[in-house]
Amino acid sequence: MKLEIERQDFLKAWQNAEKLTASKTASESAKGVLITASEDSTVTLEATDLNTSIKCRANGANVIEPGKAVIPAAIFGGILRKLDTEDFVLEVNTTRGFLNAGRNKMRFAVMSSETFPNIPESSSAEVICEIAAPLLAKIITEGSSAASQPQDFPKYLGTCLVRASEGQLTAVSTDGKRLSLSKAPCMVSKDEDLLLSASALKDLAKNIASLGEDNTVRILADGSMAWFALDASEYSVRRVDSSFPKFERILNDEQYTTLRVNAGELLSVLERIDIIAKTTTAHIMSISMNPGGDMRITARAPELGTASETLQPEITGKNLQVGFNVSYFMDGLKALGNEQALIEFSGEEGQTRMKREGSDDFLYMLMPARLSTQDAMTEEESADFTEAPYEPIPAPEAEQSQENNSESDTPF
Repeated sequence: MKLEIERQDFLKAWQNAEKLTASKTASESAKGVLITASEDSTVTLEATDLNTSIKCRANGANVIEPGKAVIPAAIFGGILRKLDTEDFVLEVNTTRGFLNAGRNKMRFAVMSSETFPNIPESSSAEVICEIAAPLLAKIITEGSSAASQPQDFPKYLGTCLVRASEGQLTAVSTDGKRLSLSKAPCMVSKDEDLLLSASALKDLAKNIASLGEDNTVRILADGSMAWFALDASEYSVRRVDSSFPKFERILNDEQYTTLRVNAGELLSVLERIDIIAKTTTAHIMSISMNPGGDMRITARAPELGTASETLQPEITGKNLQVGFNVSYFMDGLKALGNEQALIEFSGEEGQTRMKREGSDDFLYMLMPARLSTQDAMTEEESADFTEAPYEPIPAPEAEQSQENNSESDTPF
């Protein structure tokens, strides 16, 4: 195989593929990218971490001699990023790769394409739906925001349910303490539920978020896999063999206190509060709301200190003091973005729901945390955080007299 490569164009496809190489697997070939150069001058890149895979067409490569080989991702990717020339030649034989870029020359080991894991083909899969790439990225990013780190049990932890039904696509995740749901209209060909790795979907969302509205993603599936196909690339994700909770049953509309606030502004406040909260085991903050009045957010670490901020957003309903895990609360605000948020509280122990004002395209639900006596400020701390009226320090009598005299001499 021999290729003439324009670095910038080729690097874009390479970086997408490189992200999915399995650096921690025992399979050496899965740590590399399979490059296939066809006689029709098409160059494709394939990579897999054994659960998620990508196959994409690489621009900026001219095929001089067709062939295929597995190129080590870490070495070749590092070379691509550090080259100071834009054009170079890549030549590969059965065991060695050679890079010639003017003054820069390098030789490195390659692996046979026969050792590369088989990436499932979507040719026999059914089309589930079609949706614009940036809209899919938005749904995935918002809908996966409540997923926890992967665990052995239950299997749905660390996953995101992607549901195509009744002309819309919905993404939902939960870790048992919170739930996030995002939806948007799309062209549905077949009603289907896909339970997929949340981390794999987040990587997909990052890669397609910058694409324009004219880039359409086709979602396909069979019994064990799901594919996300664009014009120049195709992602495949293994389906998780588990049942997702019946989340519709736990959602309710009870609301005793309602808060309207800009999500970005509130997030900035919580990032400061979190400096203290994250030093505690429970990572708890306390929120006190006075309808028609103010809102105070406090975090307390008895050994280190206390952080408190007072806001004056729009609050309606009943007085409320309630506790939350700061990280969980911030995750919901991050998903909302810098938009006007409607936050509905169902008391000290009921679920809290975050939405966009005037829209039902996103929902983030979380449960309060129980406040302890340790989370409450002491009388001394309360006094420190209470604003005292400003009283100017009186000047000494002599200075006052001199000042008065000088003022009397002033003509104005």
